[in-house]
Amino acid sequence: MRRPLAAIAALALAGAVVACGDDKGSGSGESSATEATAATAGTLPAECTLAPFTVVAERDGEQAARSATYGVVSAVAMPIPLVPKSSVPSTDPAAVSEAGSTTDLLGYSLLFGDEQFGPQSVSLFGGYGPEAKGHTRGNVAIFPNSATPLAVGDVITPGPVDGLGLFTTLNRIAMDFKAAPDEVMGYLNDMQGSVTILGLSADAICLDVDISWDYSDFSSDALGTLTLKGVFTAELTSRTMPFT
Repeated sequence: MRRPLAAIAALALAGAVVACGDDKGSGSGESSATEATAATAGTLPAECTLAPFTVVAERDGEQAARSATYGVVSAVAMPIPLVPKSSVPSTDPAAVSEAGSTTDLLGYSLLFGDEQFGPQSVSLFGGYGPEAKGHTRGNVAIFPNSATPLAVGDVITPGPVDGLGLFTTLNRIAMDFKAAPDEVMGYLNDMQGSVTILGLSADAICLDVDISWDYSDFSSDALGTLTLKGVFTAELTSRTMPFT
């Protein structure tokens, strides 16, 4: 069965909003940055290692890209606040923004690539494609499907976010992979697999990813399959603007 375009729209949303507030990870010098990274890594399970690390990030078929030994050079994750209509008594943008700044109900969009990048170069609306020719970037995003915040040990499976009463159409898992800055892929059929949260703190997130999805050129036929598999770890940026 072909996946409707809503799934593709949700993918774009999962990879795109300008992070608000100060960027995390910026320091006064190399020494302080190294200390901050070490402190962040110390809050996670042993299997969760900040970049560089190796995972499966492979697109087979007619537009094959990368491999089963993909070297991640940089990874950044954005917390995305979710503000259901029932949680805000007003549609006033200021009220929604305030609710988004304090809510514990968050989704996460983790961007990774084989080139150097940081929190300043990603947002809900950009940073998903590689900056340099010959490099690639990917993205995996997860969202809760109830008013219970995501937590360590949660196993997220594919499907729509239909338990929160959001105006925005989202999937519980979104994924994408770009082998060129302006590359855009369509996705067909049902995504397979799951994402497990291995670690989650105020500073970082660690995901055990095992998902695949048929891709296309927006025609009715699949050209191949995108597979992401492995333990992905990233420092968190500041929160983005909320989804309602």
